[in-house]
Order: sequence, then C-alpha cells, then structure tokens
Amino acid sequence: MTLQASKSKLNHNLRAILGELQALGTSITGAQLSKILARSDLSIDDVAAFVTPNPDSYSRRRIARTECFEVLVMTWLPGQGSGPHDHAGSVSAFKILRGTAHETRHLQAADGLVDPIGARQLHESEAGVDQGGVIHSVRNESETEPLVSIHIYAPPIRELRAFTRRTEAHAPAEALVRGRSPCAPVVAIVGGGYSGAMVAVQLVHKTARSGTPMHIVILDGQASIAEGVAYRTPDPRHLLNVPASNMSAWHDRSDDFLKWARQRDSTVSPYSFVSRCAYGEYLRATFLNEIAQAGPQTSVEIRRQVADSIERGGARGWRIDCQTRESIEADVVVLATGHRSPIDPLSDRWYGSRARYLEDPWSSPMLAAIEPDESVCLLGTGLTAIDVLQSLGGRARRAPVTAFSRRGLLPATHAGTPLTPLDPRDWLEPLLRAGTGVTTRALTRGIRRAVRLAEARQDWRQVIDGLRPHISAIWGALNARDRSRFLRHARAFWEVRRHRMAPTVGEEVREAARTGIFSVAAARPLSARGDLDGATLTVRRRGESVPELLRFDWIVNCTGPGSGREFGLPSSVARLIGAGDLEEDPLGLGVRSTPNGQAAVDGRVIEDLVIIGSLRKADLWESTAVPELRLQAAAAADAIIELVNRPSMQSGGGHRGRAVAYERSFGDGRR
Repeated sequence: MTLQASKSKLNHNLRAILGELQALGTSITGAQLSKILARSDLSIDDVAAFVTPNPDSYSRRRIARTECFEVLVMTWLPGQGSGPHDHAGSVSAFKILRGTAHETRHLQAADGLVDPIGARQLHESEAGVDQGGVIHSVRNESETEPLVSIHIYAPPIRELRAFTRRTEAHAPAEALVRGRSPCAPVVAIVGGGYSGAMVAVQLVHKTARSGTPMHIVILDGQASIAEGVAYRTPDPRHLLNVPASNMSAWHDRSDDFLKWARQRDSTVSPYSFVSRCAYGEYLRATFLNEIAQAGPQTSVEIRRQVADSIERGGARGWRIDCQTRESIEADVVVLATGHRSPIDPLSDRWYGSRARYLEDPWSSPMLAAIEPDESVCLLGTGLTAIDVLQSLGGRARRAPVTAFSRRGLLPATHAGTPLTPLDPRDWLEPLLRAGTGVTTRALTRGIRRAVRLAEARQDWRQVIDGLRPHISAIWGALNARDRSRFLRHARAFWEVRRHRMAPTVGEEVREAARTGIFSVAAARPLSARGDLDGATLTVRRRGESVPELLRFDWIVNCTGPGSGREFGLPSSVARLIGAGDLEEDPLGLGVRSTPNGQAAVDGRVIEDLVIIGSLRKADLWESTAVPELRLQAAAAADAIIELVNRPSMQSGGGHRGRAVAYERSFGDGRR
C-alpha cells in the first residue's frame, strides 16, 4: 500500500492516525474509522496548514491518500454548507475540530427528490460515522465562527452524488406511487438523463391523451432525474453552448425553456446562454410537472439502479438484470445510455502513483482540491477542458494551466449577437445528388468555399449553423470509407466550429490566455509518472521528433466521451450486440436504428428495442444535442405507443422480439 501524503509537513498526531489507517489493510469499516478519530488527540492546531477558507464554497484539502483511504480537512465559513449528497458507497468518519456542524439526513422519495428525516448538531471534539448509504447535508449555521472538520473515506470517494431537495410542500405525483395497472405493458427506459427522461415525458403526455395504459420504469444510477452528465455540474460558470431560445425540451413548444427561465430572471433574452445547472432544474421541473398530469392508467417508477444485462426472456419478452441483483421484466426496452466513459489517453502508460491524475473530472470530487498555486495539465482542448479551466480559475488562480491535444484546437466562440443561418442547398444539393455519392473531400471544399463567401459580407458561423438541419442527410450520403476519412482528418476541425463556447466563456478563456494563466499546445502525451507531489508527463509536440518532459502538480483527463470500437460500449449494450439484438456499425460509433429509433439488425427491425441519443450517431451523426434529441424522444414515444396498442401486446402475451423486414433509407454507409 502506497501512501500519497500532502506536501505539507505532517505532525506527530496526523502521522499516528495515518499509521493506524495503514495498519487496517484493504478492508476498512466505518466502526474502525470512528474509533481511530474518537480516541485521537487531534486538535485544530494539528491541521492548521490545511485550513483554507474559500469565500465561494467550503474547501476540501487533502492530507493523505492511498488505494484504500483518503483523509481530508474541510473548512466551512459562516453560512456555507453542502447540498444533499451521498458518498457513492465509501464509508466515512469525521471529527469536528472547531465550530458546530449542523447535519440533516434525507430520504429519497418516489419522485427522486429528497426530504429531511432528521437533524443533529455535532460540536467540537465530537465524531460521526456514515456506513456508506446515508444521504445528508452539512452546514455551518454560525454567523461568526468557521467550522473545521477532518474526514476519512474508505475507499477514496470517486463521486459525490448530489440529490435534489424538495422545495415545495407537496407529495410525489400519484403516477409515481400507484401500482401498475394489470393491463398495462411495461416500458423499461435504461438511462435517466435528458434522453431517457424526455422519452418518459413524451410517453406520459401521449398516453394521457390516448388513454393507453402503460407502466414506465426508469433505470439510472445517478441521484437526480433528467440531469445526466451535462447538466449535473453545480458550477454556475458552466453555461449552455446553445442560446435559450433553442433549448426547449419540447419539439413543438419552442419557447418553453425561455418562458421558464424568464420567470426566474426577467433579464434572460432569446440569445442568453443560461447556466447548465439551471437547465438541469428546468428538465427536472418539466419531468415532474408532466408526471403530475399522467392519465389514470399510467404509472411511473424511478429506480436508482444500473442495468448490468438486458436479454430476451421472462413473461413479457425482456429481462433486465441490475447490478444490485434485482430483475425487471419489460415488454419494450429503451436504450438511453448517454455518452460513453471518457477516453483515457494514459490508461496503460501511467506509472507510479495515480493520486495526482483525475481520470474523469465529472466523477471526481478532487477537482475542488486543486489549489490556485498548483500547476495543472489538461489532456484535451475541447469543451470539457474549458469547463475544468473555469472551475480551476474560481479562486484567483496563480499557477498555470496548460492544455494539450493532437491539433491544439480550442472551440470557437458564438457571436455576440444572433445570426441568421445561411441556407446551403444551392451548393449542397448538387453534391448529394451526385451519382458517385458525396465524398469527404468534396464536402470539405464546399464548406470552405461557403465560409470564404460568407466572411466577405457576413459570418462563417452562419454557414455552420445552416448545415445543421442537413447533417443526417450528409452523413447518410457518405460511404464507409469517407466516413472513416472524416473521423480521421476532418472531425476535429468540424467540431470546434460546430460546438462553440458561449460569448462570455470565450472572453474568459481569452483573458486567461492573455494573462499567461492558460496556454494551449498541439502535442501527443506519450507517458506519465506520478509521485507524492505531482506527475512528470512526456509529450511529443506536433512537428517535433524529440520528446519533452514536463512537470505538473496535477493532470486532468479532459478528452471527452469515448468513441470508436477501441473504447467499448456499455456492458448491457455489448451483450445485446453479442446476442444479435443490436448491430454495431463498422466504425464503432453506435448501433443501427430506423428513423424512429427502433433497432435495426441485418435488415430487420427489432420493434420492441428502441434507441435514443449518442448510440444513434452511427446513422445520424448529429445525435447528442437537445434540438435533435427532443425530436428523437417524440418519435420514440410514437413508435412505442403504436406497438403496445397492437392486439398481440394488449393480450398480455408480450411482444416476444417481433422483427420485421427493413430496408435502410439512409445512413447505410456501405457502398
């Protein structure tokens, strides 16, 4: 067991605690942690070097970390507190070293919101323990005195799962607490981010109108419904990269989000770029409001579970086994699994301690532990890197942040004022009608020519925005060879212009570069070696033949979601491919589907297996943003309702994997 201790000098009392923790071995219980803290003579003086008040939020300073435990000191200024959260299975113990902690415990209700079920105060020298399943919040309610506490987690926390506190005094909607109607088919939605939640919302909305009975089960391991990775960030500096006017959750209510946002802030305009955490609140409100209006034969169940396998079987046609060993039988399965895990460019080339390497900035609470005077390397220069830069710069950052990617390209910035998209059909349609099919080279030339013409009198962004409604048709016209060429040679240049930063974010990035805090370089990481105080990264800069060694206090993986065969699909999806119920596309972008989202395998439609979101990139390419996903959610709901209303389904016999012939009309990519 290797101890990764802070650079600050540890005194006798802290060393004694660390020695006891190391002696426990690999299996550490909450009772053992509690005993160690309870009998220690630890005082505020012992951790003085780690007490670092932060006016923005309570601070987390690490004392030590091993593969089996980590020790943190937290400082809470008057009035600061945490939201409801759990420790994702890590057991923990803490001791109050100064002040009084006000702890509230919560219970998650059927609608996913949490309600308080008890509170207590912990005073100086008192200790507490959490066996791993507690949802709680902690607050310093003193008006004058800071709160300082020491915490031990075993194993180290990989994620602080944030829950949403109920703010209005009303019970969960009736549809969330009533049982399934005997005649109701079961629709299981695997994934509860935007895509999964909006399929559920569309189903509830449409069944309320048609009177179709239905029981909807949403499976998602995250704490709050509808947020997903994108909208789970608590940092208000993380903004949407699409204006408010185009972020309605509904395809047929274009101003829904804008109205909601203006009720909270009257200054929001159609071209405002609202915080992503606020958008997560909107999605959750949309979900709960629609569930409250469900018809009497519709019931909804939210299960905080992760689907481990999905296979044919059971009385209803599908059997879903969860990681907790629970099973669910369903007539229809919807795959809304979201983005894949981030690519790790150093997975097999990192040596030594990994304590200073954050493999996933979204699941690791350690991002908040990086100090303003510690240097940081970001692997990646896309929107994830920009988010991390913003979070690192919130406390008057003094040490540099350096970002590397193969080409060293930063996302472009949205224009400061709205622009009208330019219609590309006069030059695009002849390419699409060409008898030999459109090629990546011809398409690139056409876009560059349109951009040059636009820049003479208008703005290049208008060309890119004008192409958006045609992306699926363009992708479908490319054969497999040209799709591969696009991915290798043109994808990076397209994406930095297609997925742009909000204007204020772009200005922040430019200012950080101007002051020398932030820099970007084109380089490939070759290997890294970590130690107690940081990591040494070996890179080869673009155009250079000699590798370069660079030293950083922290390295953060910001490469974004994985893509391609080498990065793998969720295990449940991979098993469906192995069983012949899904067909992976040749480039590993996702799985094949029909225009309404039903799975397509070797020319057959698997009607009771529906796909939404990033898995559909194989046929659509543009399949990750709200304007496209809301259309997919509506189409998926229509397909499901049409299927379950067939006599064979209404008889209660299940669909039994009915497959019909299907001739792909687009997206084949096999010519």
